[in-house]
Amino acid sequence: MAISTRPPRTISDIKTHSGRGSGDHQIYRDYFQVGALELERWRRTREREAASSRIAGIDSRIADIDKEKEMLLAGAAAACVTVDGISKPTEKKKSSGLRIKY
Repeated sequence: MAISTRPPRTISDIKTHSGRGSGDHQIYRDYFQVGALELERWRRTREREAASSRIAGIDSRIADIDKEKEMLLAGAAAACVTVDGISKPTEKKKSSGLRIKY
């Protein structure tokens, strides 16, 4: 058996048709590019709509928080109003431990 002196084949030895196309302009490539751009535009539009709805939800929750905060502060202010001893804040008596009836 003879020893081969030919170098081993590598990936650069694979013959392809890449780059052998004609230099003239091929219109189908433009149509494909237009289709790809339309798909990307549709995806970006959907992404913007989703982001807008998330922002609207966040804004409505912030408004609800502000309303609830104002109600709580108004209730606390009304409970703490003392005008010359006329109204005093209500205090609960603390129980003096566990009471069990027999």
